[in-house]
Amino acid sequence: MDTLRFYFVTWNVATRNPGQDLNALLDFPSQFNKSKPLPDFYIIGLQEVKSQPQNMVMDALFSDPWSSTFNRILCRQGFVIAKSTRLQGMLLLVYTQLKHVTHLRDIEAQYTKTGLGGMWGNKGAVSVRFNIYGCSVCLVNCHLTAHEHLLADRINDYNTIIKQHIYHVSETTNILYHDYVFWIGDLNFRTDHPAGNSPSSEDIVALLKKVEKDKYTSLLKHDQLLAVKDAGDAFSEFTEPEIQFPPTYKFTIGSDEYDLKRKPSWTDRILYKVIANNYENITLRADLISYNHIPHYTVSDHKPVVAQFNIKIRQGFTYSALTESPRAARSAIRMRSAAVMPAADLTANSAPFVTVIETDGPIYESDFAAQDRAMASKAFSNYTEKTVEFAPISRIWYIGDADFRTQCTLSHDVEINPNDWIGIYDADFQSLDDYKVYEYLAKVSLPQGPITAGQPRTITLSFPVGSGVRTPGFYRFIYFSQPNNDVRSVLGVSEPFEVSSKEDRLVTIDPCEPSSSSSSPGRPAANTSTADIFTDFTGLDVAKLSRHFANDLSID
Repeated sequence: MDTLRFYFVTWNVATRNPGQDLNALLDFPSQFNKSKPLPDFYIIGLQEVKSQPQNMVMDALFSDPWSSTFNRILCRQGFVIAKSTRLQGMLLLVYTQLKHVTHLRDIEAQYTKTGLGGMWGNKGAVSVRFNIYGCSVCLVNCHLTAHEHLLADRINDYNTIIKQHIYHVSETTNILYHDYVFWIGDLNFRTDHPAGNSPSSEDIVALLKKVEKDKYTSLLKHDQLLAVKDAGDAFSEFTEPEIQFPPTYKFTIGSDEYDLKRKPSWTDRILYKVIANNYENITLRADLISYNHIPHYTVSDHKPVVAQFNIKIRQGFTYSALTESPRAARSAIRMRSAAVMPAADLTANSAPFVTVIETDGPIYESDFAAQDRAMASKAFSNYTEKTVEFAPISRIWYIGDADFRTQCTLSHDVEINPNDWIGIYDADFQSLDDYKVYEYLAKVSLPQGPITAGQPRTITLSFPVGSGVRTPGFYRFIYFSQPNNDVRSVLGVSEPFEVSSKEDRLVTIDPCEPSSSSSSPGRPAANTSTADIFTDFTGLDVAKLSRHFANDLSID
């Protein structure tokens, strides 16, 4: 894998609730094209999500109808909310496939208000930045000043956002410093004709009806955004794909007819910026797959605009903390480890060469990690990812246990911060914000022996009474590195483990009971509302269950 596919949606929803099926908006595979792969990331930027001052507390506590609808659709397909952020009516949702979660680094959100001179958040921008596979990505969703004659205010909004969006990661403190920047939103730029030669709304609609083969060049010559880009006043650092769709504003709600109270304009846009030569021996790029509007949605006076890109990532090398330590000391389970040939050693037409070592005994530094390091030294992007790997959890955590212990192994380059924490999540968690409980690592990790420099560390985690969940079910541990309250990285996700009630411990299972029973004696049948994502694993061997999840979900 040397590219990731990003799918973008920008839509001003005009304070309306979802009133149409949104699957087509996300370009899901249909019954006629079931083999079409899903993107790696969905980035959804909405503007004018209903938000009244008296509802601001409720907005902070509960999901809005749009978020809930997108969650139902995408989480059923195995996506996880990596980050969501909101400023009044502006909402930015970032979804990722589960297999990428443990490669998310330095996640941070930011916002800037530009309404009422910077005092009100009805206009402005929200953003999310993170690192993924060695590349920095910044995603901006904005809603700029409206009205045709306020072009100068839109230019000022842009420059204010660029100036005030400051991040804590030292290499990328500014939006424009990131390897990849995608800027989406209702930019509110209009068509602007010379004085005395300005067509009416009716004239523009008539011209649109004469356009052939999506060639809007004659109208786009008067687009304000293209003009300010050329002049260097705003967005000059960004590229926009060729527009081959009609203006997305303004429509009569509930129809496909333009509202002639406003001149039809391309207010809803998606732009991007790439620093191509930020690293040795690799050229970053964003390859456009599609850029279009979705005309059949009529719940708003705007049409949604979508785009897909493949972005080049750095094929660095990830040391496995577990492969660098003796396996016999961790588990008797037969293990498989893979080392992937760096991309510089591959021809354009060759498949990645994978070396697989299988063993029932321990693997030591001299057997495998030394080979890893030799190969890593040849990796064309020459970086490694810090990782935390949880040991397989073969025992059941009974609610109220005096002391539940497990182990995790930190790669040699992981620095433990005072704010590092471990969250306990549902096995089928939908968002990185939806932890059930959490504990700071300093509170649950036990003192360790001497540490050898440059070697991974295996630490024992001890969870006291009251720190676990109180409902039977299947859960996961997630390790977060958090150097401060604003930035966090996902370093490791455990395989699912079972939490049960103490009463179940006392139940004797009849050996003659059919093994096909869907629930264990004394425990109600599992909730099947999410059966399309995860199976009911009640009664299965936990070790086998762990391997099932590892293979099924491809957690790296």
